[in-house]
Amino acid sequence: IEKGILADYLMRKGSEVVNMLLDEYDYETDIEVQREEGRKEGREEGREEGKKKGREEGRREEKSALIRKKLEKGKTISEIADDLEDTEANITFLIERFCLDRN
Repeated sequence: IEKGILADYLMRKGSEVVNMLLDEYDYETDIEVQREEGRKEGREEGREEGKKKGREEGRREEKSALIRKKLEKGKTISEIADDLEDTEANITFLIERFCLDRN
């Protein structure tokens, strides 16, 4: 630190660096720590991906319920697309995917 070599890093991580230098390095422990960090990161990414998929599915189901109601009222695919600010192709896809009909 006095010579300015890695000063910023050592100021932030000084105690960690000292502990690493004083502790006996254990390769197996190091590998296990890295694996656990990787598992933790993977679980967090998985949770985020699951939340995102859940939100998307929820929006699709909500939209399908709206489409069903509009079909029951006798609206055309074109009118439904206009109402929901979507394309006719996507509305048709959702009708087919969720087996929606006018009944």
